[in-house]
Amino acid sequence: MHKLSLEQRITSMQTLFIPESIAIIGASADPSKPSGQPLESLLANGYKGKVYPVNPKYNELYNIPCYPSIFNVPGDIGLAIIAVPAAITISALKDCVSMGVKSAVVFTSGFAEMGGKGKVLQQEMTILARESGMVICGPNCMGIFSAHNALMANFAVTRLPERTITDSFLGFISQSGGFGAACYSSISERGIGFSHFVSTGNEADLEFSEYLAYMIADTNTKVIGGYLEGVKDGVKLARAAEMAIEAGKPVLLMKPGRHEVAARAAASHTGAMVGSDRVYDALFKQKGIIRVESVEELNEVLNILVSGKIPQGRKVCILATSGGSGVMLADKCVEFGLEVPELSADTRNKLDKLLPDFASSINPVDITSQVMTQPALLRQCAEIILADPGIDILMLCYWAETLGEVEIIEQIAEISGSTDKMVLNLVNGQEEAARDTLEKLHDKLIPASRDGEYAIRALKLLTWYNEKKIGYGSELSFPELPAGAREEVAAYLDDFAPGAKLTEFQAKKILRAYGIPCTKEILAVGPEEAVEASAILGCPVAMKIESPDILHKTDAGGVMLNIDSPEKVREAFTRITAAAGEYKRDADIRGVLVQEMLPPGTELIAGISRDSVFGSVVLFGLGGIFVEVLKDVAMRIPPLSEIDTMEMMDEIKGKKVLEGVRGRLPVDKKALSQVLLRLSMLASDFPQIAEMDINPLLAYPDGVAAADAVIVLKA
Repeated sequence: MHKLSLEQRITSMQTLFIPESIAIIGASADPSKPSGQPLESLLANGYKGKVYPVNPKYNELYNIPCYPSIFNVPGDIGLAIIAVPAAITISALKDCVSMGVKSAVVFTSGFAEMGGKGKVLQQEMTILARESGMVICGPNCMGIFSAHNALMANFAVTRLPERTITDSFLGFISQSGGFGAACYSSISERGIGFSHFVSTGNEADLEFSEYLAYMIADTNTKVIGGYLEGVKDGVKLARAAEMAIEAGKPVLLMKPGRHEVAARAAASHTGAMVGSDRVYDALFKQKGIIRVESVEELNEVLNILVSGKIPQGRKVCILATSGGSGVMLADKCVEFGLEVPELSADTRNKLDKLLPDFASSINPVDITSQVMTQPALLRQCAEIILADPGIDILMLCYWAETLGEVEIIEQIAEISGSTDKMVLNLVNGQEEAARDTLEKLHDKLIPASRDGEYAIRALKLLTWYNEKKIGYGSELSFPELPAGAREEVAAYLDDFAPGAKLTEFQAKKILRAYGIPCTKEILAVGPEEAVEASAILGCPVAMKIESPDILHKTDAGGVMLNIDSPEKVREAFTRITAAAGEYKRDADIRGVLVQEMLPPGTELIAGISRDSVFGSVVLFGLGGIFVEVLKDVAMRIPPLSEIDTMEMMDEIKGKKVLEGVRGRLPVDKKALSQVLLRLSMLASDFPQIAEMDINPLLAYPDGVAAADAVIVLKA
């Protein structure tokens, strides 16, 4: 029994999605029940393979034979749908294995979601799947739908849609059956065709990431969407995300849990800042997964993607029939990270020749109600704007009542079809007229919406995705480490027990080994040694308590700065050790660290923490004493690329501080990037590091230095 790679799992899932025959164990005559719906749906929707209902209560169902047992089925079975009570589900699966069935969908509930005996039964199901090679969807799921072979192995999607504007477009995976079914209905209403729909249930065998990988490999699927609450294997999700961006298939996920409170107390600042959802968010940003906040936002992104175009930049021109609506949209564009630039002089001159004197050629462009008497004006202005090389997106905003004629719709279709640039329509006005206009535009695969805010958010998400996709091919950066660094750190860490807390002096030995610049310092065990150390380093010096039991030294009165004479060094040694002893009477005090006094710099934090799902995480943000208050950090999962490190610096709210404020010069971002890359290597090489703080990491225009550090090993 061993774990298969994602590529191997994709191969083994073929019989789940493309079975040549299906047995329904526990089949019923009542289509309102989960046990009855699949049989009725498979027959009604034209499934081409063999269907074998299995239930000793019936001789026949829907005019086809029903068999008392799977052992009585006359042909091979590719997929079994299990719709029997939990107590006999394992027995039914074992029968399937003995008959050579390769895949199963288990509707039945009463497993791990119930705890106790149900959890034990589910573990038995997992072991059965691993040992037999059978792939299992569920238990406690609503099943699977695939459009291209009318596979209705579910009780959520009962009919192929009557109207689709694009077939086999979206694959959808949901860890909530009911919410997933609601998403299917909402998206289908817009005419967006599904390739697959999966309700994953308890994931006793197949996991969310494996369904994702299957749909990425599936030629019938162009985009993947989903509702994700969490995964067991973060590495697998990361790999699937890499496969998606390499294949050019956008992944749109709804992920609840943004405001989850971290469940554990941590010894380091970095440990306290890693909450599960924040790490998911970091992975999404790192691997190009588009995080959508609602079904409405998902619909708007899909509405753009079905056009076959993705915005190639952030620069928007708004062409509106109302000045007020144009200005409102411009505000929203800037709010969500798009740009509304000035049009070129040539573009404005051409527009001014067309527009009446009371119109405006400033972006946003107000063409006024003149378009009612001069319908060609819309197309003429749009063509001029789209020819401007400084514009990536054209946003047309108009009232359906004034532009409801077929001729105008055809103009808009011609505008959209004549350019590779994104053309988005925002339709205002009375409900019936607006809906009629939207439907006509959607039927022509032209992005159109009634909600400007959602549409603009969708544009922003897709411009981000495009930028991520373009930069994704960059090689991972591995800085050259000092000779023997890994061996040196490995030998050093061998001396520490699991769960050990390394002092600043000890932690910096590891940082220096990996080429991370640190302050010069000497450990003194008595006041006279401290005086000697200060003479070597040169006054003024900083002095800090050295104890594995006091990691937050400032709280204990264990830090004094700018000590500038031998007498003050002696006095500081006595005061620091006394304060530390008072703060924690049983503390293991190993002396005082005498340290060079660095000039003021920009105080940052960099470090490592561990997440229960994704493993090591690298963090970066504003440092100093306010780090836990502001929690202004960015995270990424090793290994990091140089692009990852630059994105981290750009992601923090305090990024302006890095660029220089109040007369300060910008910090050395190249040096900061090197620190983060080396931390990434350290985290990958030594997963036993549970938490690490470099706080503060002092940044200057010409370099960086670790002024303090803490390491906590995994227990």
